[in-house]
Amino acid sequence: MSPSDEARPATPVRTSFIAAYTLAQIGAFVSFMPLLQVLLPLKAEAIDPANKALLLSQVAFYGALVASVANLLAGAISDRTTSRFGRRRPWMVVGSLGAAGAYLLIMAAKTPMALIGGIILFQLMFNLMFSALVAVLPDRVPDTQKGRVAAFLSLGNPIGTMAGAVLIGGLLVTEFTRYVAIALVLLITLAPFVLKLDDKPLARDSRPPFQLGAFIAGLWVNPRKHPDFAFAWLGRFLVLVALSLVQGYMLYFLQDAFGYSRLFPGHRAEEGLAILTTVSTASNVTFALLGGILSDRLKRRKLFAAGAALTMGLAMVVFSTTPSWPVMLGAYVLLGCGAGCFYAVDIALVTQVLPSQRDAGKDLGVLNLANTLPQALAPMLAFVSLGPSHMDFRAFFLVAAALAMAGGLAILPIRGVR
Repeated sequence: MSPSDEARPATPVRTSFIAAYTLAQIGAFVSFMPLLQVLLPLKAEAIDPANKALLLSQVAFYGALVASVANLLAGAISDRTTSRFGRRRPWMVVGSLGAAGAYLLIMAAKTPMALIGGIILFQLMFNLMFSALVAVLPDRVPDTQKGRVAAFLSLGNPIGTMAGAVLIGGLLVTEFTRYVAIALVLLITLAPFVLKLDDKPLARDSRPPFQLGAFIAGLWVNPRKHPDFAFAWLGRFLVLVALSLVQGYMLYFLQDAFGYSRLFPGHRAEEGLAILTTVSTASNVTFALLGGILSDRLKRRKLFAAGAALTMGLAMVVFSTTPSWPVMLGAYVLLGCGAGCFYAVDIALVTQVLPSQRDAGKDLGVLNLANTLPQALAPMLAFVSLGPSHMDFRAFFLVAAALAMAGGLAILPIRGVR
């Protein structure tokens, strides 16, 4: 039967579940972050060197719009799926296979329209898979374990980003091997979790009826009735806009403003990005685990999440000064500390303020707009803040810093979670 609003999971999950879930999350980020941070910027540069920043902004914008719609639809669809294989599993399989195929279209793109088409297909398929993957957390994990499990899941971002940066920026140099590698990682890391997941089928007579009008109306979560959800959404949205700016344009910053290749002759900016990502991973992982576990023990989420967002904002202020390479490394470590703690604690926080346990997939789709809309807004903000020369990175990073800090402050009014 369909879980009711009161039917929150109570049975603790095992270590094997957490390990497989974490591996799947890492694989998703290995396949996703290198595409945004390295492969798309390089592809945009190859197609139109003179207008690479504009083309990258256009590609990211259209991809993010599709991702937003896909998240909403995928969550609602998986909530209503009555397959004998479960509610979430079928969409993880379909989405991951489709995303792997989309890499081939992106790799083969020779024109701006072809590149936009490839990223649209990728975002559609990836978010079909990822929304089902994320919905497993409220499906299976009790509130008493959410901080701990979320801490491990948050490792997906730093480890996935680091592995992707090292793999794509350093070890693999041909375009073909890069795209094939991230496709294989996605499929191989997701397989153990998909095969072992206890994804109970939804009885057909328990399936909520689908009416388009009601579905569209249900996407609006009244902030007066659910203020905690609204504040959590706003805080996540602002922080992730800031992170999308930094992650999407850091390669161009190292190329054009920082002059990485001039400072280190014979070395590519992709290698510098791989180094920055690697040094931040230790702090990211450490603070993800520390923040998640401590927030469980102390039963406090808000101060951890807000403090983490302010820490990220401070690191972005340092970036705005175009610092020396050693200071840049230190600032990236600081960014890792904030990002690790934020991702770990925020996901635990938001799953505790969902309006409905029964419609967790749909509500997480609404929440995930705070993940996908930043990818649409960030390119527009980048285009404006970088100025006509596309080189004003001081203003660019200060805008990002202000957004991250505002996001941290937006979390504080939440009342239902300490």
